[in-house]
Amino acid sequence: MNKNGGLAGAVVLVVLIAILIGSLWFLYQNLPGSIQELKPIGNGGDDSIRRNVDYDTGNFTESGQFYPNMRFADRQISYNVADECDDKKKREVDEAFDTIEDNTVLRFIREGNSAQIKVLCSEDAPEPEGEGHFVAGEGGPTEVINTTLYSVIFAGQMSLYRDDKCDTPHIALHEGLHVLGFDHNNNPKSILYSTLNCEQEVDDYIWREINRIYEDPGLADLKITDVVATKAGRYLNFDIEIVNQGLILADDVKLTVYGDDDAIEFKDSESGVTLHYIEIGDIKVGTTYTLRVDNARMSGRGVEEVRFVVDVKNEIDELFEDNNDLTLTV
Repeated sequence: MNKNGGLAGAVVLVVLIAILIGSLWFLYQNLPGSIQELKPIGNGGDDSIRRNVDYDTGNFTESGQFYPNMRFADRQISYNVADECDDKKKREVDEAFDTIEDNTVLRFIREGNSAQIKVLCSEDAPEPEGEGHFVAGEGGPTEVINTTLYSVIFAGQMSLYRDDKCDTPHIALHEGLHVLGFDHNNNPKSILYSTLNCEQEVDDYIWREINRIYEDPGLADLKITDVVATKAGRYLNFDIEIVNQGLILADDVKLTVYGDDDAIEFKDSESGVTLHYIEIGDIKVGTTYTLRVDNARMSGRGVEEVRFVVDVKNEIDELFEDNNDLTLTV
């Protein structure tokens, strides 16, 4: 018997068996298995802010806001006074905003037609609701988006009709507070009472409430609000919702998905390049971005945890950094 031939045959047999085992292992790893539903661990972080703060107003109601936590995105707010306003009204508007500046963290700057607050003047006042009254002015937000955390004011308008007979700019200050989101109250001594007189003052709690609402800087805030995911073997299918509940646009948003500790690769639909994240792009204020992905290939069929992370490198400054990370398990 040829010993060399027998040894060669044994080597070939071992190689064939190894190839067979490798092929079966490859098939096992890559063939879809039974569908397993993934369940979330935790709630994705805390992003609560204080709401409905109660102030001592005696027997009177507070000047609540039209919607909870109404504010402009930034503490610096621009305004424009129309050319038809006379010098007296222009001066009163400036003084009213100076008064708000002196008592709060807000700052107001005059700008052109792109200003956030438009101040108009007219001699043609609308008809009053009550007999014996007149409308001295009107004011309020004109563009608001609810992000769940805040009701973000993008634009407001003040209309001044009557000349202010007071030594201080009561009408402009009253309407300016409306633009900031504050409603009337039932305190006759308050400048936010529905009818004005020169003895009224701004309630101290209004200054405190403005400062509370503007505690947070004007930043975006991305949050994963929902993920529904299943795995079949090593293949992952998921639907995800990401909301920008902050105050400004979130730009160049990326989503990274991990199977256990390994980042899953995705092919960019435009460039064809394989990336360790999904390029989402910009998410506007109050907008929810929805995404569905099928058959994302994980490192193996034994993956037990899948982690979804938005902005994993913290490249976007946010109000909260711990609410854009959600883990699901088999």
